Amino acid sequence: MKKGLFILLALIIASSVCAFTKGTINPGGTVSFTSYKPNSDQKAITKFGITPQVGYFVIDNLAADVLINYTYEGQSKSDYNNEYSSSLLGIGIGGRYFYPVAPGKIYGGLDFLYNSLSWEEEEYDGEKYDGGRNAMYLDLKAGYLFPVVENVYVDFGLKYQMGLGNYGGDDYEGVPDKYKENEESIFGFNIGLQIFIPTLLY
Repeated sequence: MKKGLFILLALIIASSVCAFTKGTINPGGTVSFTSYKPNSDQKAITKFGITPQVGYFVIDNLAADVLINYTYEGQSKSDYNNEYSSSLLGIGIGGRYFYPVAPGKIYGGLDFLYNSLSWEEEEYDGEKYDGGRNAMYLDLKAGYLFPVVENVYVDFGLKYQMGLGNYGGDDYEGVPDKYKENEESIFGFNIGLQIFIPTLLY
């Protein structure tokens, strides 16, 4: 019993001295790729996403973040589907709080995002259509950082995204206000890499 308490105390002490200190800079982010076929007749739909982020610790363990999100989705033409492509570019600000838990760290955070989506579709007869929209989102996130080498961590995260306000842009010009409300909600899991660069300014 005493040995177990000693080990627990040692872990708590070890984790408390491994805090991210004020002034630390944190570049990182996630990358994703998927390819799937709606059915055997259609061409595969390819989706690629990248979300780089830079954080700065304003106080110990609390980072203010700036992030960018780019996502591309495309499908080539076949006898059973039109050619389609879309790209989404988003920018956001947010924050994360980290709590040391040996050997890694857990965190919780909040982001505010503004996304702009544009799309283009070509039908069988060669007729092309395009459009776009913009929207705002709030992201709630939590995760665990697992150390791989000094100051480098694998980030295992969960995220819940919900829409804010109304849609805007080309696709919603002239649309009645009651149909513009952004009620999207998305829950997802991500994995990424985080680097923490200590500074000597503090």
